[in-house]
Amino acid sequence: MRRLRRIICIIFVLACAGCIGYVVKSKMVEDHTPPVITCKEDTVSVSVEDEESVLLEGVKAKDNRDGDITKSIRIASMSHFINGKRTVTYVVFDKANQVGTLERTVEYTDYTSPKIHMTQPLRVALTELDEADLSASLTAEDCLDGDLTSQIRTIMDNSFYGVQTGTYPVTLQVSNSAGDVRTVPVEMTIVDSSDRQERYKEYPLLSEYIVYTSVNQAIDPMAYLKGIEKNGTEYTYENDGEMLAGTQEAIGVASNVDYATPGVYSVEYTYTAEGAPTAVTKLFVVVEGEQDEQDGE
Repeated sequence: MRRLRRIICIIFVLACAGCIGYVVKSKMVEDHTPPVITCKEDTVSVSVEDEESVLLEGVKAKDNRDGDITKSIRIASMSHFINGKRTVTYVVFDKANQVGTLERTVEYTDYTSPKIHMTQPLRVALTELDEADLSASLTAEDCLDGDLTSQIRTIMDNSFYGVQTGTYPVTLQVSNSAGDVRTVPVEMTIVDSSDRQERYKEYPLLSEYIVYTSVNQAIDPMAYLKGIEKNGTEYTYENDGEMLAGTQEAIGVASNVDYATPGVYSVEYTYTAEGAPTAVTKLFVVVEGEQDEQDGE
């Protein structure tokens, strides 16, 4: 019995010694101190054209065991826009897999919000409405992400249900990776192609149906007029000038654009062909202010 007790005591002592040794080794040998990332400036200004490496300039990292580990710094994430600025998060690991992080503010010197373009009017025959592809004439581009065409959303107003011929509000929307949302309210016209009066209409034809400008920078509406569209066929002044002689001077232009205030406005082009009802085409003008170009909407 005494011998068994001695053996148990010895095992207990050895276990305690091993535990103490492990704790001492853990504190003295193993690395529990994370590396530290530093930078000279809390805010960095960059161009949208700059490579990611520009965001790493002036950022350094040191570790108590591994020394200078600046080359191991990586960008972990970029936040969405907040008050026109983004937050970049840096991360670095030392050899013991301890992690150090740092955040700082990013300002773009030449950022512009994504833009939606429309090369055809949203004018659809009632009989073709179910098969109409409203996105066919839409494209979107962004200075950060490039082509965003596939991400355009077409949002219909509730009044679109039980639709008849007429004009209906449609909202076009797209967003980029920085959380900046571009929204352009436009209109879609539903026509009855079997109606005799509709077949006689000659619509002003434009090169673009959504244009962008800055506050106090007026556009020339006639610069976007390129011809006449009749029964789905386009005739341009460039190719069909003789056929369209006199029509350009007869087209009326009415603008409600307030160039002093950012927003989305419309310009109406009207043309009345001989013996036909008046046809109306709308150009949507997006007036951007400085805040629009820096903030996510």
